[in-house]
Amino acid sequence: MVAVTPRLQLEHALRHTTSTTVTGFLEQLVGEPLEAFDRQHLMIEADVPNLLGVEQGHPLLARSTVLKGTTSGQSYLHARSLLVPSRLPPGFRRQLEATSDPIGRILVRQRVEFDRSPLPGLEPDLLAMFTDSVPDGCLLSRTYRVAVNGEQAILIGEWFLAALEQLLGAF
Repeated sequence: MVAVTPRLQLEHALRHTTSTTVTGFLEQLVGEPLEAFDRQHLMIEADVPNLLGVEQGHPLLARSTVLKGTTSGQSYLHARSLLVPSRLPPGFRRQLEATSDPIGRILVRQRVEFDRSPLPGLEPDLLAMFTDSVPDGCLLSRTYRVAVNGEQAILIGEWFLAALEQLLGAF
């Protein structure tokens, strides 16, 4: 018999969620709205080669954030992202920098159609341009790309935090 670990439960739930965004999935799981806190934004230039298919020197927005419950203040997810602003709708970057809305919520609000492509075996640490530390003891980490209008627009690394473990049995 195979033991069902919290990591396996979380992977299964993420694969079978009906939510289009990670934020939506987590809000269902934790039972409260989530916002992006501890946001850091940094404009950088792309290296070559890169996973977003842009030329060397192309402007990218690097972002680091923690998704927390608005009621409990509990941290549930640490995320780091690289975004290609030129491949995102007008006003997207302004909303990202001016509000506490997570990326997925902004995409949905702006009615942007997008596709996620997992990058298995690729550690989210590749997004190491930030000095904040990634928490120890996360349940699951993963990296994926988000395509908008058929072009790679966002690279996201996520760490699902240990606070989710107690909630998985109810999901």
